[in-house]
Amino acid sequence: MKDERPVPTTLNHPFHGLMAFQLRQASVLVAADLGERLADLSLTMTNLTVLLMIQSNPGVTQTELGKVLGIQRANLAPLTATFAARGLIKRNRIDGRSYGLSLTSGGADLAARAWEHVRANEMLLPHRLSAVERAAIVDLLQSLRPEPPGHLQGSPL
Repeated sequence: MKDERPVPTTLNHPFHGLMAFQLRQASVLVAADLGERLADLSLTMTNLTVLLMIQSNPGVTQTELGKVLGIQRANLAPLTATFAARGLIKRNRIDGRSYGLSLTSGGADLAARAWEHVRANEMLLPHRLSAVERAAIVDLLQSLRPEPPGHLQGSPL
């Protein structure tokens, strides 16, 4: 026997009013968009973060990056080795065991192209919000995070 109940046009969503759920949904949407944008640059979200951190902090060491970003040394070393092999970063010896990382001209070019994608992605959700509302949301979200071991300072895009 065929079910002839009308198909509802809207459904009650049990998580609709939950902040964490809404944050997750927005995050999934934005991350998927940025992931697609970065694919043509052969960058992942983690690669992007490391590349732009090196750009913003010339001479930073892998140890400093790992502490601030919460990336284990065993995971960060192959990533920076890949960047070096691609000619994106150079390593300058600081002491017997440490190297300061900085972008090559190729790395700077890639970072500039990546920033274009980041800026376009950044506008994915906020087109419905005023500049004041966007700033308030950023401030509120930052207040939810514990401060990482190495303090991060930010600047607007």
